[in-house]
Parts: sequence; structure tokens; C-alpha cells
Amino acid sequence: MGKLFRNSILILFLCVSIIPQGVADTSGSIRGTLLLDRSWDRTVYVSLVGTFEKEYTVSDNMIIASAPIDSLGRFFLPLGSLPAGWSLLRLHVVKAGDPPASLIIGGLDENFCFIVANRSSRIVLKNTLGKPVFQNLSFSGAPYLKTMEYITNLSDYPNSLDYAHSPIKKEFVEEVVTEKLKFIADTCTNPLVSLYALYQTDFAADYAKHPAYYKKYLSRWSSNQSPYFKSFRRQFPLSERLLWPWAVLFLLLAGGVAAFLYFRNRHGRRLKTLSVQERRIFELLQKGATNQEISDQCNIELSTVKSHVSSIFSKLNIRSRKEVMDIKVR
Repeated sequence: MGKLFRNSILILFLCVSIIPQGVADTSGSIRGTLLLDRSWDRTVYVSLVGTFEKEYTVSDNMIIASAPIDSLGRFFLPLGSLPAGWSLLRLHVVKAGDPPASLIIGGLDENFCFIVANRSSRIVLKNTLGKPVFQNLSFSGAPYLKTMEYITNLSDYPNSLDYAHSPIKKEFVEEVVTEKLKFIADTCTNPLVSLYALYQTDFAADYAKHPAYYKKYLSRWSSNQSPYFKSFRRQFPLSERLLWPWAVLFLLLAGGVAAFLYFRNRHGRRLKTLSVQERRIFELLQKGATNQEISDQCNIELSTVKSHVSSIFSKLNIRSRKEVMDIKVR
């Protein structure tokens, strides 16, 4: 009887010891190795980006977790506080002495990357020592992040070519890239990575040419009520009423006139926020200049050009060079 009692106590002890560990293991995390030089603070931050329109917005309220980076570059970020469903996260580090809510867009000191995850994701990432910090990342535990990386590289491709010494026209390359991104959006099973692909295109302009595609796409994800898809649907107020083409045409024309007047005035006000150098680069962008041509004419490094272009896009709230060329300057 004594032996049976001892065995029962032992089994009970093992259950109590093992169960909490099993529960803890069900929660997700982002962990890995970030190699940094001494110019960086040894803390990594993760921000919850509520919609794709806010991907470059930064504030203390958006930061949902942080973790120290040890001497070997190791860190661990729990994801248990994420809302239900998939979320767009931004990982970033800051320069030593800078406040946590600091974002550097473009250039060798760019300090962030985007990740799609949910509460149960277990993502492991590693970088190589160099600049930008998040440029050469390797992921495990989330295969869809390779698709996300491919989308980013594909969307950057049109601006990497030297059109001055090539018979290929930039408009043709951009159109081909847009079609590839739309194909990825159609075939990707992760909802946010699929949506990320479309946000790398000028979908507002493409919608006017191919409304059927977007109607089909929105129908496919009609059950997804995340803030990301709700925000995306608001870009297409007529998508549910395509059965009345004449009403749609009238509203499109009226909306187009109103949007033109609104955006023209809005951009006119925002142009005043550009620095002297940014205004010069903006004028070159409107002439269709490539990054290399801007670098040559302004006598600045190519990385500096990219940083200025990113700043111009952010200040004017635009996503593509085509939008730059559409802005009317009085």
C-alpha cells in the first residue's frame, strides 16, 4: 500500500510539473539572432501595424513588446498579446540614445522589417552583420515569409533598372510586375501576405482598368473581417454594386472629379514640407529620372537618393513613382 501511495504521489508531481510547460509552449514567439555593431541600442521592438496604410507610422502606442539582445545577439519576443487572427508586425531597433519610437526609412541605417504572424506563430530569424540591419534575413518556422520577401524584392525591381541604356520601357516593366504581384495575391493562402502583394501595386489605378479582378478578389476574402481587409475594401466603395453599371459609371466620374480636386490641393500643401534637396529630387522624379540619374545629377550616393525618395513618398503619402508624375504642380 505504501509503494502504491508513493507511485501515485510521483505521478501527480510529474503531471503538475509537465502541464504548465505544455501550456506555455502553445503560445507563439519571434526569436533568433540579431548581430549589431556598437552604434545600435541592444533592444528589439515589435509594433502592431493596424492597417497597411500605417506601415510607416510609428508611435509608442504601437509598440506591443520589446526584448533585450544579449551579447551573442539572441532575443525572444512572445506573441501571446496579439489579437486573434493574422497581424502585420514591424520589428525594429534604434540607434544608441534614440527613443524607442524611431524609424529610419531608406539608406544603410534603415532599421526595420515587416513580419506577418499570429498568436501561435513560432518564427526564428537570423541576420548577418552588416547594413541595413534587416537586409539579409533568414527565416524558419514561417514559409510564407519567403513569399513576403519575394514580393518586396519584386516590387523594388522596376526602380533597380537603368532604363537609359535599355530599350525596355519602365511602364512595361511596372505592368509586368503588377501582373505578377496580382498572381501572387490570387494564389497565396495567407490572407495578409496576399494583401501585402496588392499593396505593392498601384491598385487604385489598376482597378480602373481591371475592376473584375478586384471584384473577384474581394469576393474571395469576403469573410475576412480583419481591419486590414476592412481598410482595403474602403478603397473600393463601389465593389458591391457592379450590377448597376450606369450608376457605377456616374459615381465613378463624380468621385474622380472630387478626388482629383482633393488630391491636387492636398499634394500642393504637402509639397511645402519638402526640403530643398527633396524638392529638387521630386522635380527629377516627375521627369522620369531613375535613382542612378538622380545620383549623378545631384552628386550624391545612391543610398542617399533612396532615402530621399522614401522621405518624399512618406511626406506626400504616395506609394509609387507614377503617383509622383501624376501630381500637378502649379
